[in-house]
Amino acid sequence: LNHKLKNRIEVQKNYTTEPVILYGNLGKLLQAFLNIIHNAQQSIKDKGVITIGTELNDHLIKVEIKDSGSGINKENLYKITTPFYTTKQPGEGTGLGLSITSSIIKEHDGSLEFKSEINKGTTVTINLPQTQKN
Repeated sequence: LNHKLKNRIEVQKNYTTEPVILYGNLGKLLQAFLNIIHNAQQSIKDKGVITIGTELNDHLIKVEIKDSGSGINKENLYKITTPFYTTKQPGEGTGLGLSITSSIIKEHDGSLEFKSEINKGTTVTINLPQTQKN
């Protein structure tokens, strides 16, 4: 996504320094994170910031992706993981990205939370269990 962010969106990274091991399907997890970051960059019309942070709490890996975009009103926030629901104009999105993302995170025994405010941006929090191989 660098070509879509370059010269327009600053990406701030605040990663934990603690060692973290996550077992899962790398391709699916990559798709989930790319979907969230893609939505974040689309919500920023001109210049803005996307902040990605990670931390480890009680064997949970918390990933927070925050954008300074347009935000989503509270009436529609609960719908955003529904298949084919989109806030984009016709032809700009299928409404499947966050539905697929939600399924992938659940498949990895994780949870997904959204907080948003119009004209202030959206925060997506992903919690995934740090599992140990038996």
